[in-house]
Amino acid sequence: MTEVIIIGAGISGLSCAWTLKNLGIDAVVLEASARAGGVIRTEKINGYQVEWGPNSFQPAPPALRLVEEIGLWDDLLPPVPNAPRYVYWDGRLRKFPFGPLSSQGLFRLLREPFVRSKSSTDESVRDFFSRRLGPQAHDRLVAPALTGIYAGNTANLGMAAVFPKIIEMERECGSLTVAFLKALTGRRKMAAPSGGGTGPSRPKPKGSVFSFPAGVETLTRRLAEMVSVRYEFSGARIGDAPVTLLTVPAYRATGLLENRHSQLAALLKHVQYAPMVVAAVSLPDHAFKEPLNGFGFLAPRNQGLHLLGALFSSALFPDRAPKARELVTCFLGGMFEPEAVEWPDERVWETVCTELQRALQTSERPEPVALFRHHHAIPQYNVGHQRWAASVKAELQQTPGLFITSNYLEGLSVPACIEQGGRTGRAVAEYLGRKP
Repeated sequence: MTEVIIIGAGISGLSCAWTLKNLGIDAVVLEASARAGGVIRTEKINGYQVEWGPNSFQPAPPALRLVEEIGLWDDLLPPVPNAPRYVYWDGRLRKFPFGPLSSQGLFRLLREPFVRSKSSTDESVRDFFSRRLGPQAHDRLVAPALTGIYAGNTANLGMAAVFPKIIEMERECGSLTVAFLKALTGRRKMAAPSGGGTGPSRPKPKGSVFSFPAGVETLTRRLAEMVSVRYEFSGARIGDAPVTLLTVPAYRATGLLENRHSQLAALLKHVQYAPMVVAAVSLPDHAFKEPLNGFGFLAPRNQGLHLLGALFSSALFPDRAPKARELVTCFLGGMFEPEAVEWPDERVWETVCTELQRALQTSERPEPVALFRHHHAIPQYNVGHQRWAASVKAELQQTPGLFITSNYLEGLSVPACIEQGGRTGRAVAEYLGRKP
């Protein structure tokens, strides 16, 4: 008899299934669609390699450990070294971090060590960084960066949920600058990521993010091959095995919970998602005065663009576009303009191509490659998120045999989902009386 059913074959569910397999626990992943990976999906379209969701992942220990365990270490693909990042400000791309700042903004940033106030119980990201770094650094650096991660409004995002380590740094050192200097000089050890175990046995590879030659989906495809997955499975129910683990998005989990676990379902209905439009376009190499170089750019909301930003996909990783062409992946929507996910294709392409042409200062008009719409793209970690998550965990304590691991609880990045999946797998083992 199957001991554990895992509903959902995204990175969270697959990571948990892998952990359980290594612990000798019989688990099966039930997936409603015909493929694994969830929003992690790579497609080849007319010679271009396009990502539906994440274009890369950070080399955090849980992710690297998993990559090593499933035999993908030698396939890790680092980005082009020293790729600059840009912010679109005042009509052109400026290098992050200091390019968008005025002398006044830079001076205020340098005054950070002398700011004596500390974070309130549940401060917004906007209020925290405006207080510590100044409004200009927030508006031109922090806010666009958070748009790139959460597609959200920093006035609503909760600092304690989004940057708990930075809150801790302020409390311990009184200054972010002092805390970073202590970390760099080795006088202070930063807290290691929780989740048990150590990092990979090999030295950490160089690079801020990684992918694979065949795209990020390589990771979930390999995982799915190494655990038990049933595809196109309908009618998954809680309680069909001693343990049920929900890894699907909150809006889908509520439907499975409503009849028998109404209070938990009511809590999950509070999860808010930012919608997102992903539009991949192509330009010829000769469209640029200099070769396209860099990670991409982000656009603050007061700069007259609908675009949230763009990734220079073919400049960052090789073989993403045909010879003499460049692939740029653009993003629209988010919490500032959620209606964009419903725009007709013609309006999306007109907006993307016109605005990208302006931002890149090229006379060539970009050519459409692929268009993806995500109505529920990114869960929002708003002020109060930690209290809400604590309520979810408390409710789960009252429902023996039911577990949840998903990107709306304790981190939405690929490594965070991997870490949560592994940690939940060990909790399941403990519940079943197995020693993790």
